[in-house]
Amino acid sequence: MTTLPLAWIVSILTSIAAFALSQDTRIPFIARFFFCIFLLTLAAAGLLLGLRLSFDTRWAAQLQPLVAVMIAPSAYLGFDALTQNGASEWRKPLLVNGVPVVLAQVMIMSDLPVSADVFVLGFTSTYLFRVARLLPCNADDFVHVAPHALRILRSAVYATIFLLGMMVASDLLVVAASVLAGDAIVLRFLTGLSGVFTAFIFVVALVGAPMLLRSTRSSFASPESATHSDRALLAKLDAIMNDQNIYTDSNLTLARVARRLSVPVRDVSVAINRVTGENFSRYINGFRIRHAQDALRATELPITEVMFDAGFISKSSFNTEFRRITGQTPSQYRSGRAND
Repeated sequence: MTTLPLAWIVSILTSIAAFALSQDTRIPFIARFFFCIFLLTLAAAGLLLGLRLSFDTRWAAQLQPLVAVMIAPSAYLGFDALTQNGASEWRKPLLVNGVPVVLAQVMIMSDLPVSADVFVLGFTSTYLFRVARLLPCNADDFVHVAPHALRILRSAVYATIFLLGMMVASDLLVVAASVLAGDAIVLRFLTGLSGVFTAFIFVVALVGAPMLLRSTRSSFASPESATHSDRALLAKLDAIMNDQNIYTDSNLTLARVARRLSVPVRDVSVAINRVTGENFSRYINGFRIRHAQDALRATELPITEVMFDAGFISKSSFNTEFRRITGQTPSQYRSGRAND
């Protein structure tokens, strides 16, 4: 009877963590959405586990694998969303990753002579590998994460890898025990490990996620880490931005900027990081948002036109960056200026 309280308590805690994440507007909506699904599926799995073990509820046993196949993909999509620059970019990953999940759920509900555990193990193992592939990404790849928070992000990725790895191991042990031993006590013990792993990821999500995307300037990289050449290079880049407005080009890349300055790409990235504490995307978006602020103050252009003129191609990305920098939506900013 010790598994029931653990599983249900963890379900409550992960639900609370999901609610806390949903309120943290520093995290892009799409990333919050998938991370909340991740936590809620863990909570649902714990709830069903408690029902299955303590009450031998048959429908809970049938629902559990349908929920379990969603856990690892939603975790991956949450991290992947932090690398997506616009609203339209996440639709393809959602389709590519969502369709197989739905198909797996359909097959689990069918009368195929394949254990549901095979699908759960397959999905968890696959996405364990896919999450691990995010580790080599740098600050410029995670466009919604401030450079100083990259270490925290990687810690969260490691924690998720640990959780998924333990889920794979425990599920394999549960399957082996059910086939070879059939001992209910062993099954309860092994399945109860899922509650421990869920508690582990709950702590990571509740404590680490609010820290992940803190963007206050006080926590940025120390200016003392910037060299004289870094500041000189950034001053040259600032001059190009202010004089030529190249940030209005929606296809502007770090490589193209480096070619204009006739320096290696890494030098530009390092200079921006050391002097401003920002990655390239946030640095460019700062100019774009200031351009948009000027247009919203001085013209009556539609907000969508202001967005395109500033260099954004996605309304979601524009609104997210505008709120991050000004604390307001574009509409609120314009209304506030009109009332001044």
